Amino acid sequence: MPLIAILFLVFALFMLARVPRGYQAIWLGMILFAFGCCILGLTGYIARFGNYQLEGFMLIIPLDKPSWAWRLLSHFSLDSFIRFRLWSMIWFVISVVGFAFSYTVKKWGPGHYAAAGILLALAGLLLWLYDPLRLFHLFKKGAVLLGTPARAKWENSLRLMDTAALWTVILMLSYSLFRIFRLMATTSILQKRAQALGVAIGCGILSIFSVVLFGLGPASIFNAYSLATTLLPVVDYPIFDTTYLQALPFAGLAALGAVMLSIIKYGFLGTWRIGPLDLDWQITMANRAVRLALHTFKNRFFAIQTAVKMITRELPPPSDEKMEKIHRHIQWIDEICTETLTHLDILYIQSGRLQVKTAVLSWNELWEEAKHRCAGRLTGITIQESAGKPVYVWGDREHLVSVLENLVQNATDAVKQNFNGNFSPRIVVETGREYEWGYIRIVDNGPGISRENLRKVFRPFFSTKSSKTNWGMGLAYCHRVIKAHQGFLNLFTTPGEGTTVEVVLRCREKIDTSGN
Repeated sequence: MPLIAILFLVFALFMLARVPRGYQAIWLGMILFAFGCCILGLTGYIARFGNYQLEGFMLIIPLDKPSWAWRLLSHFSLDSFIRFRLWSMIWFVISVVGFAFSYTVKKWGPGHYAAAGILLALAGLLLWLYDPLRLFHLFKKGAVLLGTPARAKWENSLRLMDTAALWTVILMLSYSLFRIFRLMATTSILQKRAQALGVAIGCGILSIFSVVLFGLGPASIFNAYSLATTLLPVVDYPIFDTTYLQALPFAGLAALGAVMLSIIKYGFLGTWRIGPLDLDWQITMANRAVRLALHTFKNRFFAIQTAVKMITRELPPPSDEKMEKIHRHIQWIDEICTETLTHLDILYIQSGRLQVKTAVLSWNELWEEAKHRCAGRLTGITIQESAGKPVYVWGDREHLVSVLENLVQNATDAVKQNFNGNFSPRIVVETGREYEWGYIRIVDNGPGISRENLRKVFRPFFSTKSSKTNWGMGLAYCHRVIKAHQGFLNLFTTPGEGTTVEVVLRCREKIDTSGN
């Protein structure tokens, strides 16, 4: 068990090292650290009041042999040791409550302050009720009542207090988990739901084991009856049930795994993404192919530009309208070649390592710029905009506008497939924010995407349109840009009804003025 405690303490330090990522890292670190302290307290508790060997599946923990953990705790007086266990347990409960509020509250209001204040007051009351000094005063009061009818009533009040304290802790933990699960049920962002599920499972496992190991049975921290009647912090001494102790290593690993999955994979404190496992490899291969093709294209355009310049030198000066027109067309061809070569150079650079220059950007402004670029394609299409207060994100303006331009072009191509006398093409654009995520959704009422093609749309060179005018690199480029921004690109479709594409980027509280 000391090794398990060390594991939690190490992970706690890892969380606290990521404090710049937000207050949630602090609370997670405190949860793990407090739970590790609770395990150390239980280890020292069993060493003081039990002497046996715990054996289980792939597990042998000799609790009758001294180790650094309980040698350290053995220097504590009984009062200090009881306080250590009590404060560790209450610290764990407060940390779970604090994490739940920091994770689920977008903007604090009077109701949140009132709820948090009540929970903190209950935690403070438990610390006062179960302080060893107060329990010793209860023992002296009980000694005075020995042999009187009031003694039985006094003992019943102690049992009632222990039960009430246990249920208070259970309700505080349950309320915290309820807030996280409610967020999971109400958020519309896929990654936020998966993230909430992971942290809820992790916190739930730790909460259940904290109640079972530290709140129930002979090792219960809420043992006013035992301490006030026998001065021993143990019930049914010296019998211990080791069933849950044997499951603790596996439960601990499961809880840490669920929390780390949420942190690393779903953007909570990390950078991994949802998507096909081989998609990044496919995009890398496509970029290599593009770079090879660009070399050939550049040579061809250089040849055209050289030929144009040679023709210009051979032509007579513009002496009449016809010759002036020829010179203008040749100059136009030369300018197109120069512009194309410039774009090919940019594309060559982008097909290598994507360079992102971040700045504070508004989703609404990015959409307006992308809409302006696509104005010619949007003729005859109804655009419904649902933009609330500005939502600010970190990003590269040019890349993000290009992403939106690609997505709008796909939406316009989709709705134009359904053009007929009774069909009204429509594109709905929605921007908003949920917790730490800012999003923009582009919804069309086109034919949707078939199940067969849904898994292929992000692959390079895949397109259902004419291959002469479409290379099938649009969504692959979008995926690459959003990944470089450490965001998400989600696609939802219903064949025959339309498609929704959602771009999700992380917001920073200090730059978000949405007021949500």
